[in-house]
Amino acid sequence: MAKDGQVFKTLLLVLLLFVVVEVMLQFRAQLKFGNSIFTSALASDEAATSLFVHQDGYKVLASNINFSGSSISVQSNELGLRSAPIAAKSDNATRVIVLGASSTFGAYARTNSETFPSILQRYNSELILDVINAGIPGNDINNQYKLYEQLLTGLSEDVLILYSGLSNDISRLCRTKTAKKNYSLPQLQAPKWLLTVDLLLKNSTSLRYIPYKYAPLPDLTPYLQQYEAQVQQILILAQHRGVKQILLAENLRSFRPEQPLDLQQELANSALYYTPCLSVAQFSQVFNSYNKVLSGISTNYTNVHYVSLSKDVPGGRRYFVDSVHFSAEGEHAMAKTLAHKLSQLEQLQP
Repeated sequence: MAKDGQVFKTLLLVLLLFVVVEVMLQFRAQLKFGNSIFTSALASDEAATSLFVHQDGYKVLASNINFSGSSISVQSNELGLRSAPIAAKSDNATRVIVLGASSTFGAYARTNSETFPSILQRYNSELILDVINAGIPGNDINNQYKLYEQLLTGLSEDVLILYSGLSNDISRLCRTKTAKKNYSLPQLQAPKWLLTVDLLLKNSTSLRYIPYKYAPLPDLTPYLQQYEAQVQQILILAQHRGVKQILLAENLRSFRPEQPLDLQQELANSALYYTPCLSVAQFSQVFNSYNKVLSGISTNYTNVHYVSLSKDVPGGRRYFVDSVHFSAEGEHAMAKTLAHKLSQLEQLQP
């Protein structure tokens, strides 16, 4: 009986410790990012409990919201984009839509003005640019097409820049229907709002990631074909709308083959958290394959251009916060490279 009582006290202490840690993490999230479980608990209505709104096949931010913390401040416009309110198009301005996911959104950009689409608008002195940031975290290429098709209508854009980001598309490779022998530590299942579990999983990636136990790279053919078809859909729609120039931007990652393997492993941690079925080398191979699709597509159109970014936005901690999201310097490097490319396009010259 005494032993049972000791076990109960130990479990109770562990549970209490878990609750204390969770409350501290939620409080930290509220201070840094302006969003936590407290936001939902104190919200006056159901719509205010979520920063994102799910539409028919894509999601956006709730419209006209402002949430701030010590690390980030996000303002959404009337369309639910992390962008300035969309005014009537000026006759002497070149309107640009940048379509993408969390990297375009600016996952670690402290303010709207520090995202690369916003910097791009201020960067080019030769052109007057009106740039709309249509990057939304979690939207894969299919979601991005639907957002472009359904939400971004009647904007009379002159340029479309696609930086799809790939993370949400590549994660599909690890969603297999058939059970495979698993050598990794078990994944904890818990509500998504529990930060303690999320923190534990992200910081144990190196333990759950066993490089020498990986199966061969899955057959990429159906995934690449699907990606190509969806990019083509975006291009066809843009052509139909009379978009003058389209840029297909190379998808980037912070870890590169020329880096030491241990550095690649460190930089790839967040990517491997979401795609545990791939090794570091396989992840790079997959990225290259998807980028090759974009490069190939661009050769079929006179006004579609593939923009190589790797040399101008190098890998490592200087330009990236994690595996795929840009640091402040990375945001500026992206804007500079895209601005240079736009300045070379004859149809956009004043």
